Amino acid sequence: MNLKQEVGIVKKQIAITFGDNRIMNQLKDQHPDRDLVIYKALNQTGKLMMLDYSGEKSVFQAPVLYDILGHGGQDNWHSFINFSTLDLNFDQQKVFDARINRLISNGLPAGMHSIYSLNYHKDISQRVILGTWESYRDFELWKNGTHEFIPKEYRSSPSFYSHESYYTPVEKDEIH
Repeated sequence: MNLKQEVGIVKKQIAITFGDNRIMNQLKDQHPDRDLVIYKALNQTGKLMMLDYSGEKSVFQAPVLYDILGHGGQDNWHSFINFSTLDLNFDQQKVFDARINRLISNGLPAGMHSIYSLNYHKDISQRVILGTWESYRDFELWKNGTHEFIPKEYRSSPSFYSHESYYTPVEKDEIH
């Protein structure tokens, strides 16, 4: 499976939004036909995010939209997820896409359910890698292992921008 293919329905976008318990509950109640997943941030206490992976028009008032460039693996949205955001120039994008294609072709690392290559809606230079994982531990083992996800030459550049965020699903009894 290459970066442009996905088994089943081909989705074009993933939408997220942020808010408090009240907003998240209201959205879930208003859209029972969608499997809207609520996550809590691991690196920002009290921050909640809702993710809509349906690929349909967003139901959020102020969505953050990501265009899907590629996908590999079998999604498990009710597990740990991470977002790695990178600002890449045209040449870096080609190298990065090749690395993602190789990762998908060679099989995903242990503990990774799926990977998405995304760009911030209508800004191809803002690349986002979204991974669904069995656990945060599996992600950390891979990230700190021998696999070099973000090449050293990118990280050593003073103009290179990257950001990571980590989320776990909120249990039903955690939302009031």
